[in-house]
Amino acid sequence: MFTFTEEHRALREVLRDYFADDPSWAGLLSDVGADAILFDRADATPIDVAILAEEAGAALFGGPIVPALLASGCADALGVTERLAPARDGALGVAANVVGAEPVWNAEGGCLILLTGPGSVALLDSADDGVRITALNGLDPTRPLGRVRAGGASAIAALRGPAADSLLAGICPLVELAIAAELLGVAQRVLDGTVEYVRQRVQFGRTIGSFQAVKHRLADLYGAVELARSAVYGAAWGLTAAPADEQTAIDLAIAGALSRDTALTATRAAIQLHGGIAITWEHWAHRYLRRANAVVSLTGSAGGYRSRLADLVDRRDTHHG
Repeated sequence: MFTFTEEHRALREVLRDYFADDPSWAGLLSDVGADAILFDRADATPIDVAILAEEAGAALFGGPIVPALLASGCADALGVTERLAPARDGALGVAANVVGAEPVWNAEGGCLILLTGPGSVALLDSADDGVRITALNGLDPTRPLGRVRAGGASAIAALRGPAADSLLAGICPLVELAIAAELLGVAQRVLDGTVEYVRQRVQFGRTIGSFQAVKHRLADLYGAVELARSAVYGAAWGLTAAPADEQTAIDLAIAGALSRDTALTATRAAIQLHGGIAITWEHWAHRYLRRANAVVSLTGSAGGYRSRLADLVDRRDTHHG
């Protein structure tokens, strides 16, 4: 039976306080100690990763959490653990193409770049003369995206063939968990902000939160967020206790689907329940709407995860039938 420990609660509190006050990537690693979560796979658990990603999503943090997970997961197999030291210290950034194709997340000057594809994993240094990074304009300006061209570059390390595919298959579940947790953080934050707003906004002599239609809408959103939270941390516990179990793969597909549906639903509802103010560029609601839609567009839809879930359940039932 999974429950949050005192250490988990303390981690969440520290992260929430840090993200509330002008956070930086280097500070997150050194001041908060998130380097141990992102780069020490033997010590940190998937639950720690989920808490970090959730709080980062709630703050719309644009640092390379997911690329760092990918790079650290590949380090041993590529034999480049020592080369990640500047990234772990925050002196270098980390970039990666999260789903095996462009764009490359957090592709900026001064970074290590992990490029992945079918049968291919390669680690590059942006300082290499053969590396060219072109900034891309994305829907979510809080997360840098870029196009990387490295035709004349010398890779720090590379892996080809089935070994590369096997390596990525082992890392992907943790990356998918982090993305689902980020979307959970987005959904929770917009729900909290919307509840606070409807408690204060007065219309026809009453706070709009007292209107039955608004109450029902928020109750539905609360239920959806809590269901997504159970799915995300159920998957995190599965990856901690039984990472190779078929039920863990099922739980992760459920978390992927519910987190995407919930983030999109909650951010759209926040725009609607805030009324006209929410469509102004000065308001925070549109930034969360952008993050939710950008992540889903870059990492796959809820429908894709439901299709995966159907396949997993069908295989499980066939195997046990």
